[in-house]
Amino acid sequence: MSEIRLGPGQSLRLAFEMMQVEPGPGAHRLSLNYRAEPVNLPVGAVLVLGGTAVLHAGGWLGTLHPEAAMPISVNAVYPRPTVLTTTISDGQLAGLEAARDGRDLELLITLNATLTGAPELDYPSSSTQDWLRIPGPEWARHAERLGALVTVPLRVPLPLGDPHSTRARAGLHLQASMRAISDGRHHEAVREARIALELHGEVSPPASYSKAEAARTRDLPQRFAVLRDSVYAVASGAAHGDEVTESFEYSRSDAMTVVAAVAALMQRSP
Repeated sequence: MSEIRLGPGQSLRLAFEMMQVEPGPGAHRLSLNYRAEPVNLPVGAVLVLGGTAVLHAGGWLGTLHPEAAMPISVNAVYPRPTVLTTTISDGQLAGLEAARDGRDLELLITLNATLTGAPELDYPSSSTQDWLRIPGPEWARHAERLGALVTVPLRVPLPLGDPHSTRARAGLHLQASMRAISDGRHHEAVREARIALELHGEVSPPASYSKAEAARTRDLPQRFAVLRDSVYAVASGAAHGDEVTESFEYSRSDAMTVVAAVAALMQRSP
């Protein structure tokens, strides 16, 4: 139970009930459901709630907006439900899941309340903080509904020093591949990803292996080297126009697969 004090003996009590989510295309609605009970607040005033949500361990989540204002009435039954909502993007969801790492979701909620039409109060606005813990299994069900369990966050370091260094050039080509996907230039995206992988190989050469040896005899670095060569081979069709590859037409899904694989390989060996 949280309480926002608005004057001597006057307050708003809030009890958290549950969290709800609603999936959307690239961004999702997150709702916090409370039950609100005004204490000695003037009839006829209108209460407006709001706030912010951050991860308990640190990290911005979003601004909370009221689904509706709450008029103070002698005829209303209290406590009554009230809903605060915010929007989280796919990127936020991926970062949240990486930070949570299977644990409970812990949020620090700042709750703001403002009364309009209450002149007898000196300063009809105040706030408090609420700490919410959503059990891991419960949040996992929400996250699965939003598609988070098939999202893998990839962060590839891009050096801020010499922009002409091989490592920086590799990162810039990877960025260019993502921009090409956004513009619908799938063939170019694959070509840029191939260049990024090629440059990255100069900085972090893959392990050597013999193609003649049995696959089961290779160690882990050699198996990643095989994976790298396979991705490079798939992407090479965008750089050559020989009799085999000239008919290659990469779809958006093809380009995303190649770029994601290159990013994963670059992240593994920064």
